[in-house]
Amino acid sequence: MGNIISRIEREFIIKALDDNKFPVDVHGNKKEAEAVILNFENEEYIELFSKERDLDGFEANEPVRVFFSYYGHVMTFNSVIIKGNDEKLKITFPEKVLKNLQRKYERVDPPKDVHLSFLIDNIKFELDFPQSEKFSRLEDYTYTEKFDTSNINNLIEEFRSIISGHCDNNKITMFREKRPESYEEKLIAQTGKSFFVQSIYEGISVPETETDMELLDRDNLEPEVIEDIFSSMKKAGVYSALYTPILYHEYTAGYIYLSNTRNKKIAVETLDYVSEFSKVLAWTLGKNGYFSDGKPVSEEFSSQIVDISASGLLFTDNSENLSDAVNLYSDIDMQLTIGPRKVIVSSRVMRKFHSRGRTFYGVQFMSISPEDFRYLFEYVYGRVFTENDNVLWEGGSKPPTLEL
Repeated sequence: MGNIISRIEREFIIKALDDNKFPVDVHGNKKEAEAVILNFENEEYIELFSKERDLDGFEANEPVRVFFSYYGHVMTFNSVIIKGNDEKLKITFPEKVLKNLQRKYERVDPPKDVHLSFLIDNIKFELDFPQSEKFSRLEDYTYTEKFDTSNINNLIEEFRSIISGHCDNNKITMFREKRPESYEEKLIAQTGKSFFVQSIYEGISVPETETDMELLDRDNLEPEVIEDIFSSMKKAGVYSALYTPILYHEYTAGYIYLSNTRNKKIAVETLDYVSEFSKVLAWTLGKNGYFSDGKPVSEEFSSQIVDISASGLLFTDNSENLSDAVNLYSDIDMQLTIGPRKVIVSSRVMRKFHSRGRTFYGVQFMSISPEDFRYLFEYVYGRVFTENDNVLWEGGSKPPTLEL
């Protein structure tokens, strides 16, 4: 990475490169070439010229990275080739230019035949509860003011005291010794969603709530199944009912059941309270060792590489288990499959961020054999490792001064 220069400075520097014909290095997929700016159209395109006529390996629509030295400062920008031949390239005008580069080696798109896999020990616990299709990430409720989490019995009694004012019947059932038996129990245990019948005469509806509670709707049920459920409820004198699963990571540990009789509906606002309580209860049970007899298991991941360099890579994965287990400065032993060769690299997570439902991890290689390093370097950059690569940083910049 580096520092982004301002728009005015960017245009000034591009013009200076053109006026003075300072050399620029163009890096593509496993190829490099030296050129100068022949001319440029402000914020539209840049035309490059190579007197060595060695641009024939570059193709239209290929992403490229341009490095140049501007009065002792190495800078870079990303671009895309519009068209070109062996002598000239027309590339898009850069959206941003970086200076004060801080990477040891250049990050590039991973070659198609470079793959990543690794094993995380004790990433989760195998529990003797029904597995759910939904994963629940548990928050820390130590300091919640709404619930008393200091004692499980107090928490449950508090819940019963409050909820009894909103429904005729309430029950908490755990699946430790009792397995799901009824259709409703099996349904919520498998899907991890709540089943709500506000009225047996109005059918199944999905009202809007203020929480993220997921409710089953008619699309999840066969018509004859719905009729059977309503028939059973009528025989039992039940007018309105709610089944809410108690989710612990990828397991359904049990469920909360509420019901009303005599033409009384369960209020939609009650769903919000029950949803929050189910999460607090799951967290409190875990904190008090209810799930401590679980068997620790490892999990193997084959994550997607976003970009790679000779000193690290950025990968992404949508696994909730992985996100919970791996944090900043976690160490991971990775296996990189580079063409026909498998390379083991000890790595450390230096960046972690979330975007669009996925988690991204920037890792730095901590330990790799010299032979594997040179093989990786040549495979990623398409050239041999040199002494300049050893003493200089990305794009030929000098290493930053250490402040001791």
